[in-house]
Amino acid sequence: MAVLKWLRSKFLGAGTYGSVYRAECVSYNSTRIVAVKSSLQKNSWSLKWERAVLDELKGCKEIVHCFTDEDFSSIESDKGYMYNIVLEYANGGTLGQLMESRGGLMPEYEASWYSCMLLKGLSHVHDKGFVHCDMKPDNVLVFDVPFGEYKGVMKYNLKLADFGLAKLSGEITCGAGHEYKNRGSLLYSSPESVVFGVHEAPMDIWSLGCMVLEMLLGEGGLWNRFLDVDEQCLAELIANYEDNRLSLLLPKFECLSVNAKDFVRRCLTTTVQNRWTAEELLKHPFITHNQNLLKKLEAELAYETMMKYQSNTPISFFLRSSHISMGVC
Repeated sequence: MAVLKWLRSKFLGAGTYGSVYRAECVSYNSTRIVAVKSSLQKNSWSLKWERAVLDELKGCKEIVHCFTDEDFSSIESDKGYMYNIVLEYANGGTLGQLMESRGGLMPEYEASWYSCMLLKGLSHVHDKGFVHCDMKPDNVLVFDVPFGEYKGVMKYNLKLADFGLAKLSGEITCGAGHEYKNRGSLLYSSPESVVFGVHEAPMDIWSLGCMVLEMLLGEGGLWNRFLDVDEQCLAELIANYEDNRLSLLLPKFECLSVNAKDFVRRCLTTTVQNRWTAEELLKHPFITHNQNLLKKLEAELAYETMMKYQSNTPISFFLRSSHISMGVC
């Protein structure tokens, strides 16, 4: 186990798990930036579970990497013994912050690009026998395209994060004694999770559908007209959702493309058996058509960049000068 030194440099946020910081990690002669999530040892069950889940999910580039082989336990004089997990640092913040910076609306090709990454991450999670249970924009991290990779039309990569509420598929999590039993953020919860406490892979797909609507139509997505209601009212709206109410809830929904509307409907159906899986959705035209469109845009941008570069090179200037001196038009 590597023994490292690290220094917190910026507070990034807090939740039920504890707090998260940007930190500089020093190992031998190298320094790197990481994110450190910390909680008091006595309250660390969520972080310990998240670390265990991420260890099982390692190897997927659409899921945040946890440095599980490093010892970041610490004793802090004013708080006592702390438990920490160390993660990749997302220099782009969260998907929620990215959406806010874009004014809350994205073109379909961009929403499709990000949806593809989310689906690849979810496919890996579900194949490994887990359910995320808290899919929402603030639990998706944004990374710049790594150095050395082509930065074209799309500048960012997304990774799933915040697995503290994840569960094993098939594990019963119904909250006895509670009228509504959802696990995770209510705004992105599925009807079966709210009413019956069922938290399986289709719940994550419902949450994804809500996120896609939010990328395309703005804050709140499916429930943007009800952001000010209390949780009891919102839970009742979710519990009584009907598949044919999308256009009534969101008049702007009809302005989306045929592919986008069909994709969302495949996610937001109350019949769990009819809700598409992550693997099926990766083959949906909303994903495949827009991926092809992006390839064309990337090719056009690459060509324009190449021509611009060539027109500014010394050899290009020399050839143009030679043509002029020789009377070549």
